[in-house]
Amino acid sequence: MREDADTTVIVCRQDFAENRILYTYGRHAKELKNDGKTFLGPVFESMIEQAGIVDDAEEVGLMVHIRLRPKQNDDRWYQIDFVMQDESMAYYSNFDGRLPAEMVHVVPLSGGLPRQMFIAVEALDEVAYAHAIDAQLFEENDEMGLPQDQTSLLEFGLEVDTSTEPTDNDGEEHFIIKKVQNRAESLPLPGPTSRATGGK
Repeated sequence: MREDADTTVIVCRQDFAENRILYTYGRHAKELKNDGKTFLGPVFESMIEQAGIVDDAEEVGLMVHIRLRPKQNDDRWYQIDFVMQDESMAYYSNFDGRLPAEMVHVVPLSGGLPRQMFIAVEALDEVAYAHAIDAQLFEENDEMGLPQDQTSLLEFGLEVDTSTEPTDNDGEEHFIIKKVQNRAESLPLPGPTSRATGGK
């Protein structure tokens, strides 16, 4: 599904707190290197269960794909519609009954947000693993069976300069993720660009 998305957010398990799994998230290794933690709310928990990736999500993590246009004949994508916006966050919800009636948090951009978006979840792929390992999220003696002999993006055959943000968008179109250090909050998605990009 990555090829159909306008952006993909990597979400990796980090810790446990009060019987809740906490995650770190970002679009690439640079954003994943972060002390802020978040939890997945009922909307994402429902999507994960429907996608059949509960074990993957709880043990390692997942990818959240976002696109601005509907994907025809593909029920893995869920429509969320704009509800309201305050000073720091925009709120979307699903109204077709496929997901719980809870809000999805989206970090707004100065250029505004679309009236609707489409989101999907998927188990981590090799690219996501590479970014997670490059961000040093997994210990050397990892219990999750991750490829510990792979230690950087380059070793995965990816030519990515982690000192810069690997995005096809220009400076005004960057997705923005705001993190709060050492504070758990429901997973906020980065606001999409003002125009659809790679997803077809």
